[in-house]
Amino acid sequence: MIEVTKQAVQQWMMIDCLAQKYRYEDKIAQLERKYGMTYTTFEQHIESSEKEVFAEWDDSIDWGAYVGFLEEINQKISEIKAGNFQLVD
Repeated sequence: MIEVTKQAVQQWMMIDCLAQKYRYEDKIAQLERKYGMTYTTFEQHIESSEKEVFAEWDDSIDWGAYVGFLEEINQKISEIKAGNFQLVD
């Protein structure tokens, strides 16, 4: 039997979460560079635009998902840092 400490699990979880965070931040930064604006500003642009540009709508859906995923992973990182997790069988 292999024994693993809660601290080791915490470190593994943190490494995984930080990798996910980096991916989401990178995707968001790519879209910010592409459009030259933040997601919030881009949303306003999409909603006020008279002509629908399907590529922009597609990017808007992806961008919104990345922003949501980033918020979730940041919350998860905070929970891990605080030790708020439980090992179960």
